Amino acid sequence: MTFKSLRRAMLKLQACIRGARLITFDVTGTLLNFSRNPVVLYMEEAEKRGFKTDLKLLSNNFKQSWIEQNERFPCFGARHQMHWTEWWTKLVIKTFEGTELDEISLLCIAEALIEKFKSPLCWNLENGSVELLDFLRDKKKAIGVITNFDPRVYTILDNLSMLSRFDFVINSYDVKFCKPERQIFDSALLKCSGLKPWEAVHIGDSFHFDYKPPKLAGWEAILVNQDDSMKNIPRFNSIQNLKLFIEECFK
Repeated sequence: MTFKSLRRAMLKLQACIRGARLITFDVTGTLLNFSRNPVVLYMEEAEKRGFKTDLKLLSNNFKQSWIEQNERFPCFGARHQMHWTEWWTKLVIKTFEGTELDEISLLCIAEALIEKFKSPLCWNLENGSVELLDFLRDKKKAIGVITNFDPRVYTILDNLSMLSRFDFVINSYDVKFCKPERQIFDSALLKCSGLKPWEAVHIGDSFHFDYKPPKLAGWEAILVNQDDSMKNIPRFNSIQNLKLFIEECFK
């Protein structure tokens, strides 16, 4: 993207932000990040019960299990009448394949981990997140969350004093649609009376889940990540920098 084309894109983005009635956010990787590698927490729960495990093995198992679970039982099992806690229990058990853990220990670990990840100790707020949300609220924007998550997202946001800053939170388990499916974005439009797609902006860290799908649905979208390979897309490398940009939109 040339300097002139980038400037045109940024000016268009500024106009979209000023005119937007609704601005939605992804959660994990955008407003929040894990405070520690989640798989390390899996290891620690096993160690509490006297089992030594290998980080590389668990990491590979987790990655593969995550892909398989989402393909077989999308939306954390909601489309298959599976409770989301069962979905996570299956994933935890698969993550520990190839270890010496017994079934009872695995079930106890799964239960402990499901509860642990509600804790604010497992999460870091991105710098500028609170200030950005408060600024948008001051500008009378409706603010929402669209996330591929289970219902724990409400507790997590509440524990971080974030829940009250949103007009609504849409998680994929409850609506039975997940990003990149258009329906999850359409469900957000219904939260605001008479809202048109071009009056909405979605902000997230993934091109596949947070940028391309809302653009195809007629929204504006903003990427926030540190992937320098995305040369032809207006992108911010942090929420803090996005906050500064949005503040400039209203000067």
